[in-house]
Amino acid sequence: MTHPSPPSVDPFGILVANVIALRAKGNWSIRALAEQAQLSRTFVANLEKGSSKLSLSAVDQLAAALGVTTGSLFAAKPVPRDEEASVIEEVVAQNLVSARQALKLTQETLGQQSGVSMYVIAHIERRARNPSLQTLARLAAPLHLTLEELLSVPGKASGARGTPQRDT
Repeated sequence: MTHPSPPSVDPFGILVANVIALRAKGNWSIRALAEQAQLSRTFVANLEKGSSKLSLSAVDQLAAALGVTTGSLFAAKPVPRDEEASVIEEVVAQNLVSARQALKLTQETLGQQSGVSMYVIAHIERRARNPSLQTLARLAAPLHLTLEELLSVPGKASGARGTPQRDT
């Protein structure tokens, strides 16, 4: 018993597979993930090729960008972050539901108008998906929102116009 774990278990391979899978699931380009994680595009590309040296802080930045806990990037199934990553997801979900309901749109109708699957919309509204900015932009247009408004806490966007509130 000189090997504490089976020789076939490769934590780096699991990390690489998880980063690739989460990036694909979220429909992120290497460049988008690198920017979100504040890492170089070359670093992320090399990581996915299996030829990158990693520090714990780089893995944590990737995990934060991907919305999962750092340790779970090395597990068979990554686990969503609790508070840190859920903040922006909560804002997007709240803004998406609020704007959709204000316009009396179903998820299916919004999906037809935006070209985004109603299942993806449901996942975003439940905070179970990390959408790409392109997906959010496609959703924002039929809701008459800018991407900034969709991503901002209501009333906090610099050019917030939103749906006007009327007293009648």
